[in-house]
Amino acid sequence: MRSLFDDTKNSLFRLLCQIVNEICAGGKFTRKDILRRIFALHEFIYLEAPEQAREEEIVDALFNFDRNGFAVAPAEKNFSLPPSDAELSWLRAVLVEEELTFLLPAALSEKLLNRLVNCSPLFEKSSWRNICPPQDKSSKSLLVNLSIIVETLRLRRKIFVDGQEMSPCRLEYDLASKKYFLIAWLEEARAIEKISVETLKTVELSDEQISDEVDARLENFYSANAAEVSLEVQNTRNAVERCFALFSSFDKKARLQDDGTCVLTISYSATDEEEILEKILSLGSAAVVIAPQSLRERVHRRFAEINALYEKNPR
Repeated sequence: MRSLFDDTKNSLFRLLCQIVNEICAGGKFTRKDILRRIFALHEFIYLEAPEQAREEEIVDALFNFDRNGFAVAPAEKNFSLPPSDAELSWLRAVLVEEELTFLLPAALSEKLLNRLVNCSPLFEKSSWRNICPPQDKSSKSLLVNLSIIVETLRLRRKIFVDGQEMSPCRLEYDLASKKYFLIAWLEEARAIEKISVETLKTVELSDEQISDEVDARLENFYSANAAEVSLEVQNTRNAVERCFALFSSFDKKARLQDDGTCVLTISYSATDEEEILEKILSLGSAAVVIAPQSLRERVHRRFAEINALYEKNPR
């Protein structure tokens, strides 16, 4: 539980966990007591999170109350958190954005938009258009190919990419480079490959279903090539935010330390180590490799080579 506190650093989550622990230790709390403690959080004091109805729903979903009105923390209870106003506004903004239409089937998008008709988008579309370049033919072709890839992942069907048959496994998005990558099993090469979607010319949906064996092959591939790196990132010059953008397509865990630094552990395939190395180097002195020692030494050698180059050719 302590680890969860450190990993989330979310004041509401931590408070609810604390109340659950106090109840388990014999504490008595009515619904009003719990809400009073929630609304004493600084987010509510400074009106940064004025969605009181949502917090009331969370309390009612998380706790049962006995006949005397005291909260009972059940050992097992399935519940889901209601979406916040900001989350609904974000969803509305995504649904009305043309560049993201490939994410959902048209019928589902229309149904969601009808449900969100009274919800304002998180940002004005006119402002978004001002900072986005106009679409060209290549970007429209990219959206078509992405739509087909998403559809084949949903239907578990094979595709033909530039005439080559393959079984799509997953679609990744690199936030830093703003590029999509397809992880697929290539039937002819009998191998897993990571392919930039931008490089694909034609993508066609096949009538043949993807074999269940493909999932096992992907799992075996990742298991055989599993690697992990831990970074300590200084919270300067948006380094933490840049880290999450750079490693957006990789599984990761983050822990914020008391001194403000962030420990980020990134899981990746050993075949992607060069990409991981380049991303770490781009962070400069803001990030320090904690483990493994082998990658730490590679980063040290690369910086030494760069430093020697500058000393040899000073301006």
